[in-house]
Amino acid sequence: MQGRDKRWLPVGKVPMALRVAQAFAAVPFGRRLAVVRPDDTALVQEFARSGFESLINPDPDRGRCSSLACAWSALSEAAPVMVSVADLPELTAGLLQDLWRRFGEMDPEAILIPRYQGQWGHPRCLGRPHVAALMAHGGRESVPVYLAKNPQVIQFWDVKDPAVVRDVDTPDVYDALCRRQPNA
Repeated sequence: MQGRDKRWLPVGKVPMALRVAQAFAAVPFGRRLAVVRPDDTALVQEFARSGFESLINPDPDRGRCSSLACAWSALSEAAPVMVSVADLPELTAGLLQDLWRRFGEMDPEAILIPRYQGQWGHPRCLGRPHVAALMAHGGRESVPVYLAKNPQVIQFWDVKDPAVVRDVDTPDVYDALCRRQPNA
């Protein structure tokens, strides 16, 4: 994002990563984990205020696989999880609660992915056996690769909210977000 850490970009006067954390804080999880960079002291403090445990990723430049490896290593055993990224600032507590509730009503061995107009979105809910399999890989296999190998267990929830596909990856996308959000 042109030298700017997008997690700290303001969205509605709240840094993007914290806005996402606030939406997740309303979901009745047993634990909330956030994987952060070694120098993210301020973010760790802010996440703690929203009920998150922060895990330090010693090698964040390796990408999402290394972040997931940190998360998997923090689990004492496989359990159903909801996995997200921090650049989906339009997610709402209501949408996340509905996704988690729907997942809880499904086959506990399934994977649930929200979908907007045919496009796969985030966050993704993974049943216990899939978490166990990913834990066994120790972060060497990404969730997309795992999903490609196991399409038969994926279930989709078609949503009317584009928030599940609106990740902020470029300055143009951020500018469009700011135009949609009052006080952004």
